[in-house]
Amino acid sequence: MRTYEELTAEDQEKAVNQCATDLLKAILDGGLRFDDGKNENNLQSRIDAACEEADRQQVPWFAHEFIMDTCKEEIMGMAKADAENSVSPDPSEMVVRLKSG
Repeated sequence: MRTYEELTAEDQEKAVNQCATDLLKAILDGGLRFDDGKNENNLQSRIDAACEEADRQQVPWFAHEFIMDTCKEEIMGMAKADAENSVSPDPSEMVVRLKSG
């Protein structure tokens, strides 16, 4: 297994992008919400507005793009932190994922 620092620049970018995709999926599935009051920002309000705009334009499948249009800095910052705190398999390592539940 390799830490973020041990990855090539290209692999680091892929790791961050994968983490961003995972965050957006969790947000859109409703499993991840942010507390604007506790965080002293309006991230969740902007996410909600982006989703509402995608619905208003009748393109809910593009909600992730609407979110990134208004929240990219925060999403990518969280994704980079997630990637930095993760490990990645070496190309020769096999990864087995177990489903929970």
